[in-house]
Amino acid sequence: MRLAFCLFRYFPFSGLARDMLRIADAAKDRGHEVHIFTSAWQGEITPQHKLKVIPVSGISNHRRAFNFHRALQGEIKDSRFDRVVGFNKIPGLDVYYAADPCFASRIRYTRHPLYRLTPRYKMYHRLEQAVFGQGVGTRNLVLSERAKSEYQEFYGSEDSRFTVLPPSLGPEYQNLTNDTSVKRRVRNELGIQDDDLIVLMVGSGFKTKGVDRAILSLAALPAKLRGMTHLVVAGEGRPEPFINLVKQNGIEQQIHFIGGRNDVPDLLGAATLLVHPAYNENTGTVLLESMAAGLPVLTTDVCGYAHHVSKAGAGCVLQSPFNQHRLNATLEQMLGSDIAEWAQNGQQYVKQPLFSTMPARAVEVIEQPPPGLDSRAKQSKEFLYLAEELQLASKKHMSFEDIMALPGKIFREEPGRRTLRIRQQESGYFLKVHYGVGWREIFKNLFNLKLPVLGADNEWHALHFLGRKGIKAPAPLGFGRKGRNPAKRRSFVIMEEITGATSLEALVKHKNGCVDDLKLKRKLIYGLANISRTLHNNGVNHRDFYLCHFLIDDRFIKSAHLPEMEDVPIVVIDLHRAQLRRKTPTRWIVKDLAGLYYSSMDTSITRNDIFRFIKTYCGLPLRAALNGPVNWDRVQWRAFMLHRSESTAKT
Repeated sequence: MRLAFCLFRYFPFSGLARDMLRIADAAKDRGHEVHIFTSAWQGEITPQHKLKVIPVSGISNHRRAFNFHRALQGEIKDSRFDRVVGFNKIPGLDVYYAADPCFASRIRYTRHPLYRLTPRYKMYHRLEQAVFGQGVGTRNLVLSERAKSEYQEFYGSEDSRFTVLPPSLGPEYQNLTNDTSVKRRVRNELGIQDDDLIVLMVGSGFKTKGVDRAILSLAALPAKLRGMTHLVVAGEGRPEPFINLVKQNGIEQQIHFIGGRNDVPDLLGAATLLVHPAYNENTGTVLLESMAAGLPVLTTDVCGYAHHVSKAGAGCVLQSPFNQHRLNATLEQMLGSDIAEWAQNGQQYVKQPLFSTMPARAVEVIEQPPPGLDSRAKQSKEFLYLAEELQLASKKHMSFEDIMALPGKIFREEPGRRTLRIRQQESGYFLKVHYGVGWREIFKNLFNLKLPVLGADNEWHALHFLGRKGIKAPAPLGFGRKGRNPAKRRSFVIMEEITGATSLEALVKHKNGCVDDLKLKRKLIYGLANISRTLHNNGVNHRDFYLCHFLIDDRFIKSAHLPEMEDVPIVVIDLHRAQLRRKTPTRWIVKDLAGLYYSSMDTSITRNDIFRFIKTYCGLPLRAALNGPVNWDRVQWRAFMLHRSESTAKT
């Protein structure tokens, strides 16, 4: 087969570029002819593949990316390639290697909504839509289930188009050995003594990789430890924006920007610790490379491969939301610890055969014929996604109208909205149907300074987002939306049914408001506090934050006395009014916490229980938490007002 590999820009220190070459080599080994198209090539030209450089110009990155796409179409059109494989988002691809995170997801959760009006957003969103939109025949090679979830959340891409590739390690990281002569050479080159500690960062794109975070954590070390610790940053990027930060902290002698390197395995072997506090990272192959070199890892959980560090016990993974003080403390702790166990665990973990199969698996997908898709998705302006695991009769032939008309047991019905429980092929689901709220409801909400709930979109996005943040919620299995008029827009969301669970409100009512098992009671408090903190610190507020919207597994209630039951299996439900922002406004934090306090007033909650919740929620000692970021007096006052209004209504 004649294959066209398309990469916007090649430079040898890019993980994406290295992956592209490894897949190209694997394709050549299987007898295919590979042609590489790029707008710029830095470094040594590979002789085993045909290279075509297409220079493009433009005043911005997004304009140059679009110009590359246009120029590429003319090059490929007349060449009759069997497959066109893209490593950047380009229209007309047969296969896309999705090393970059979902652009729409990143902008939705990190930028102001007005950013979506900029030419940059419109251009990149258009290119991404051309690859992941419904009905598009592009097969997508993703590197994690998380990445697949993000793309399906925003584009509804069919499950059949995705292949989750295994993590990958290059051959140079197989069977690495600790060579003391190499370690000594690298340290001499950097001017670092043998007894000093090296904290290493590897990666291009310093801002995204969190170089500023690493500089601040080094500056926060105790004076003696800081004096013998060096931060070495290897990769292609502009160090100038970080120089002022280095000077402000007086650590010029401890920071080394050494540019892109071809001897990364040697750097890993000479270092003491790898730090990778990324803001956003789809995979983070350097984490696996460090483990192969026997180097402990300190990273953030936003990296797609961070879970391998935790699973292997090869270092520490900081949970979201990021906290600089936590990074500072963890770095100090790791530098003062015995790293032998972390090193051994990491090296043992990456010896699995799984870590060498990615290129061959990618070529197997490239060789497959295009997926057969429902042509209706291209022709219709409606959004309709149904997951493969959704067991609906004749699912492939069901239209938006068929889903909206599904029969079931009605659990709740309000103007413009209905919640049903449906049974299909021995499986249970909840279907929430929205029929349009009308202009009167929209203007009423806006007059009261509230964002109106226009459909099932809020719940669809919230269920995906909570799942990625480690909060248990019903799995989103289907979503549909039809109509552009916000007052008449119809939509639905289908989610799994949570069985064998009891709401916390029902639990305390069953026990007459008293949870007599002290251990169970404390675990519930810790669980609720951690869920609340994770939601609010990640820009989410529930708006119906009551005990009735938390479910707990019945088996946990019966076996809560067992010491191994540490994680509290609390599931958050009813997210149709949830709001997702870059940062949760204080008034909505107060409203959520007041609702939770109000709904627990008739239980056996004590003053110490409240203090325990506050300490866990803030992650601070009690005195600091009471004077901390939340005005607990406002929370209490609002909860008492809710309780009074309910008592007045009953009388």
